[in-house]
Amino acid sequence: MFATLRSIILATLLCALLIGCSKGGKQIAPVHGRVTLDGQPLQNADVEFQPDDSSRASRGRTDADGRYELAYKVGQLGAIVGPHTVTITVSHELVRNPPNIAARFNTKSELKRDVKPGDNPFDFDVTTEGK
Repeated sequence: MFATLRSIILATLLCALLIGCSKGGKQIAPVHGRVTLDGQPLQNADVEFQPDDSSRASRGRTDADGRYELAYKVGQLGAIVGPHTVTITVSHELVRNPPNIAARFNTKSELKRDVKPGDNPFDFDVTTEGK
C-alpha cells in the first residue's frame, strides 16, 4: 500500500515538475534583411530590434553586402513577435572611421517594425546626418 501511494506521489510530482518547466515564454520569429547607407550596402552595422514591452532585444550584424539576420540569444535566431524600435549603428571598435548615420536611425530612432509569426524580411535604407 505504501509503495503504491509513494508511486502516485512521485508520479504527481514528476508531472507537476514537467508542466512547470515547459516552454511557455515569448514567441520568436525569423527576422533578416539588408541595410544600405545612402543607397550603398552598409557593412559591419549593428541592427537591434528592441521590443516595445522592454523584453530582451535581438541583434545582428551586417555582412559586406549589408545583409543581417537577428539572433534572440545564443543558438536561437529571430526576434520576439510584436512591435519593436529598430536602431542601426556602426561601432568605432569595428570601423576606423564609421559613417555618421542620422540620429533618426539610431540614438533617436524613428524606425518601427512589427514582427509577425513566420518570416520577417525588413530592409532599411539609412542616410548620413544632414541628408
